[in-house]
Amino acid sequence: MRVAIIHPWLPQYRVGFFRQLIAQGRDKGVEINVFYGETPPEWQERRDTMSAAGFTKLETHFISVNGGRSFNRKDLAAVERAGQNDLIIVEQAVRNLETYELLMRREPLAFWGHGKTYTKKVSRLQDWFKQWLTRRGSWFFAYTPVGAEAMANSGMAREKITVVQNSIDTRTLREDLSNVDRDSLASFKMKHDLRGKTALFVGGLDRSKRLPFLFEAATEAARLDPDFRLLVAGSGDDQELAELAAAANPNVRYLGPVFGSDKALAIAASQVIAMPGRVGLVAVDSFTGLTPIVTTQWKWHSVEFEYLEPYTNAVITEDAVDAYARGLVETLQNEKLMASLRDGCAEAREKYTLDTMVSNFLNGVISALEMLRK
Repeated sequence: MRVAIIHPWLPQYRVGFFRQLIAQGRDKGVEINVFYGETPPEWQERRDTMSAAGFTKLETHFISVNGGRSFNRKDLAAVERAGQNDLIIVEQAVRNLETYELLMRREPLAFWGHGKTYTKKVSRLQDWFKQWLTRRGSWFFAYTPVGAEAMANSGMAREKITVVQNSIDTRTLREDLSNVDRDSLASFKMKHDLRGKTALFVGGLDRSKRLPFLFEAATEAARLDPDFRLLVAGSGDDQELAELAAAANPNVRYLGPVFGSDKALAIAASQVIAMPGRVGLVAVDSFTGLTPIVTTQWKWHSVEFEYLEPYTNAVITEDAVDAYARGLVETLQNEKLMASLRDGCAEAREKYTLDTMVSNFLNGVISALEMLRK
């Protein structure tokens, strides 16, 4: 059986998943080929895209629209040359024009994604159309249970939905964390004047992460506790805001984009992850690093926000700068709470793993193929 996955582009955090999925699929008699498009213009500043052996890049044409977003069409010639597919899995998104081509050809199609739009305000018509489009597929791979419930409520049969439990390459991150040596950690802490009350922001630097809110809260947190430090790791359209904050506030350090061992070092040097804006897969980073997230009751989090359990593996404050600053400081100052949160993260990191995601996804692929054969 042959399956093609057409991914929007190839971010670093997906490479481990695809490699493991391909290997385990081969063991079960399923040939999985991964194709990916070029990075959308609005994501290029994050600098988290890569190319990797074993995956095929598709020529992509972008059509800009209002609001900085874009439609795109990926050239499917390479997909066709690879041979006839028993199933093609595409992103649950309305802007990928090649999806409509595949539907018109009556290709066996499945979607994977959030289930509906959670991270920004969209019209009912937009959400309806996204779910209508998804129901044209024969199967849906939902990131989380809440996304699966959204598709079921929209009319898709529950037996055609797989919850994959979206994750990152937790195994590699754990290995990188275990390889952080004492001298490197001590040197890093000395370089950035870290005093055991350090919050780390890690991710794309864009509007969804609410950097002005974060830096205002960091200033207030440093006033409440002079030992407070904020490390900022990442790149993106709002990188200049991070650079200016670090220049103006001695309690803020901008690290630039970090991956691999550098990311592990930043996590190891920190006690919490500060994320007042959108929480997504960073939740899994926090569990893996035993570094609990402190976030807010903001309404535009991604679906992985449901992984967080207040005062079990994370702290969720009122959505106000002063409340968030107090939440950061009070969490860092409360040793008993910190120990309890780390225990909660330790429990969660055994649940939200790449191995589980691969197993769930592959089981869904096999179920979809069996249904299509019937």
